[in-house]
Amino acid sequence: MTGQPLLSVRNLRTRFTTARGPIHSVDDVSFDVAPGKTLGLVGESGSGKSVTSLSIMRLIERGGGEIVNGSILLDRGKGPEDITRLGERQMRRIRGNEMAMIFQEPMTSLDPVWSIGAQIAETIRLHQGVGKAEARRQAIEMLRLVGIPAPERRVDDYPHQLSGGMRQRVMIAIALSCRPALLIADEPTTALDVTIQAQILDLIARLQNEIGMSVVFITHNLGVVAQIADEVAVMYAGQIVERGPVREIFANPRHPYTVGLLRSIPRAGSSQSDTPDTRLATIGGAPPSLTDLPPGCRFAPRCPLATAACTEQAPQIEEVGPHHGSRCLRWREVAA
Repeated sequence: MTGQPLLSVRNLRTRFTTARGPIHSVDDVSFDVAPGKTLGLVGESGSGKSVTSLSIMRLIERGGGEIVNGSILLDRGKGPEDITRLGERQMRRIRGNEMAMIFQEPMTSLDPVWSIGAQIAETIRLHQGVGKAEARRQAIEMLRLVGIPAPERRVDDYPHQLSGGMRQRVMIAIALSCRPALLIADEPTTALDVTIQAQILDLIARLQNEIGMSVVFITHNLGVVAQIADEVAVMYAGQIVERGPVREIFANPRHPYTVGLLRSIPRAGSSQSDTPDTRLATIGGAPPSLTDLPPGCRFAPRCPLATAACTEQAPQIEEVGPHHGSRCLRWREVAA
């Protein structure tokens, strides 16, 4: 990556205190997002992707978590600023205005007793300081921008009157209503059928090009990452285990977990017969409990390449190529 990143996360560590002891859901996570580019953050459920996004938005405290280490540097036009040091009042000015988030469930993220237009207008009035009439006009324009037909009429509809795909478009309209520099999209297509998924992905890409924003796209679907991302970071058990340009990761993965994820992707035109040669590959076992992590490499109990050294030494991210890092002691032996 060249030039100053818009977002730079360094050694981020987020903790939850539970009856069973502290849980570090995000543990020593670092990555950059360049202006106008997309970072795909991928991994199984429970790997720490959503907690990472909520930490960046400084919303983790509302769920009982806390950032205990690291920095989140956001370039707000005057150079990078560590937003972990900002108070809640300052963060309220940034959220929705300079960085925004599309949450995972459009069916439950919208307020059922407010019209969709009122929910978009609320964000506009809060950050832009305009009156009700202007906020409504801008809300209608946002609905038109995200492809909702007859926005002048639909602006007064309630969430239950819209389909899942339309509600997701409303969530995108709310997130983009103030033209943020950074958009975090937390699995925005998970609950949608494949046709609507494709439409939503095309919409985000088009709006990103028009607005020039950066995107952190969180998903468990590497096929989606291949379509939209410039860089990819693979998470496992709260850590990034591999990161790099998306083409490099797909062509030359250097972590066994990444290889397992790539081998589990269905291939177009492949045979549908159920034979050992045509079945999709699986990753045996299950991710470890964050309250009882294995010694050494966290992926070692599931890794086909693991040796005794892997259970004794916790690997660090090692540069294995230009802008390509892997958290694996045996990365030279990893083959796609």
